[in-house]
Amino acid sequence: MMRKKRGYKRDVELVRDYKLFAIACEGGKREPDYFKVFRFVSNRIAVDVIEDVVSEEEILSISSNKSAPKWVLDRAIKYIEKEGLSDEDDLWFVMDIDRWSNEQLREIASYCEKFPNWHIVLSNPCFEVWLYFHKKADIGKSLSSSCNDFKNEISTFEKGGYHPLKFIPNFIEAINNAKAADNDKNHFLPKAKVSKVYQLGEAIINVISKKGFDIFVSKTLPLLIEQEIEKARKSKKRK
Repeated sequence: MMRKKRGYKRDVELVRDYKLFAIACEGGKREPDYFKVFRFVSNRIAVDVIEDVVSEEEILSISSNKSAPKWVLDRAIKYIEKEGLSDEDDLWFVMDIDRWSNEQLREIASYCEKFPNWHIVLSNPCFEVWLYFHKKADIGKSLSSSCNDFKNEISTFEKGGYHPLKFIPNFIEAINNAKAADNDKNHFLPKAKVSKVYQLGEAIINVISKKGFDIFVSKTLPLLIEQEIEKARKSKKRK
């Protein structure tokens, strides 16, 4: 991976000049595609989506137990065995309330408490609540309650539907909106229509700075959008 080549030598030791965010998402494409954009945000961070690094086959080879907590934890542990995780790096579990029992979520949260750089951030009921806060502040006005409701609602926020490149420019607004909506910040379990993903957002901004993020939005993001437009044009032409 490119990040392993970056840094500078101090005597024999290779000193890294970035922080790694390893992110375990349980969703299909939406969550991984969202976080992969952050690979381009700043050279002060590197982002790994664990599902891209550790396949299901690798996990099945060490365990046939697909109970939710064990499956997620085994994948994270396998990732660390393959890639390493220094004390300066962070491991984040980004998960949805609707797929887990409270007991299962507490099991993972308790495991994270054993390691200072392991974190769990939950959305209730799903990741789309976090996406909602990119575009609107008062989620109490939303009539959505289920994951399908929120997926349908956020698809109406932008012409052409949801795309991470349309939402990530509002990343800092999402942090502020989601944090303001969380009236129980000390508890890891969010209430209805609350997302704790802002905690991961704050951790990223603390490293890259708001100014660094603004530079990404003004300079790099337009290039990424152009690439997506060109990709869509070529795909349409092939059809």
